[in-house]
Amino acid sequence: MASTAVIAIGAIIMSNLFLLDTVKVQLDFLWLGMSLLGIAYALIIATGMLGQDITQGIAYLFLPHMQRHAYLLARILGIIAGLLLLLTLMTLVSMLSLAWGLNHSSAAAIHGVTLWAATILGSVALLQSLTVLSIVTFICSWASGPIEMMLFSSAFTGLAYLLPSVMQAMTSHVVMTQIPGWTAALIHAVDYLFPDMTGAQLALSVAHGLPLPPIEISWFLIAQIGYMMTLSAIGFLLFARRDL
Repeated sequence: MASTAVIAIGAIIMSNLFLLDTVKVQLDFLWLGMSLLGIAYALIIATGMLGQDITQGIAYLFLPHMQRHAYLLARILGIIAGLLLLLTLMTLVSMLSLAWGLNHSSAAAIHGVTLWAATILGSVALLQSLTVLSIVTFICSWASGPIEMMLFSSAFTGLAYLLPSVMQAMTSHVVMTQIPGWTAALIHAVDYLFPDMTGAQLALSVAHGLPLPPIEISWFLIAQIGYMMTLSAIGFLLFARRDL
């Protein structure tokens, strides 16, 4: 919670190092802080709690009295509640810092930027953090200990953020026409294994006052929600069948 103020103050300081478009630079840093905060919460807090439940025997206090899927669902909902509170606080603090930036910037520098831009950035960060949480749920449903859970969750999340740009280059028309059909199918199959973590493109449009095409927003929401539901469902099935 204290880090929200640090991120907001840091965004103000960094934006003032630029001569032009200070508010837009401030929004860029606020988005970066929101994203890192949500990812850190999902990878550190969520993985740590679920790992301790299994390795320290906390789960055994509840499982004899309730079904496994109910127990895991309650745990995940509690973690989501904490994530909602954290990113809501981050959004409110960001709005305060953005209000200060708008009040101390020229009209040309704030063209296309509104106070509610922070809420849109917070919503996108929340959605992607929930996607990371679904990855954590899937990994923790079968991994044996906290270190293994943290390692695989971090690796999966890192690939989810790094692979889109690589896959975009590999699936271009020029590349597809020069490789065998089975290789192209393999590339597409690998691409489908990871979520669409392109929320930074939406955040960039919001920060710089660019229009957001409804079709892109719709496909982004569908991809995120579909991936979360699929990966979480697989995680629940694996947890119900694992040896505890």
